[in-house]
Amino acid sequence: MPSIIDMVSQAEAEALSLKKDAERQAKEMEAAARQKAQAQIQAAQEAGRNRVAAAIAEAEEEGKHIAQEICDQEAAKATASSQRAREALPQAVAYILERVKA
Repeated sequence: MPSIIDMVSQAEAEALSLKKDAERQAKEMEAAARQKAQAQIQAAQEAGRNRVAAAIAEAEEEGKHIAQEICDQEAAKATASSQRAREALPQAVAYILERVKA
């Protein structure tokens, strides 16, 4: 029959073994959690980069559209101004010729 001292020693050894197992499991769980968190962070960063790239592309496309609208408006103004100048040209020529004759 084991003595009380032997039983206490055995219980302490088992407790130490259980403690070491628990520490090992805790470290493994922590490492797994860190890995999972890192993977989630990387996925979120990639998703963020993709969203930024899409927003930039959309903004560039909108900018091109706005620039084209401005060009079209300015071209229309220039065409109207040229048309008015062409319409006024005969009067201007007549005025100049009248002044030259005088």
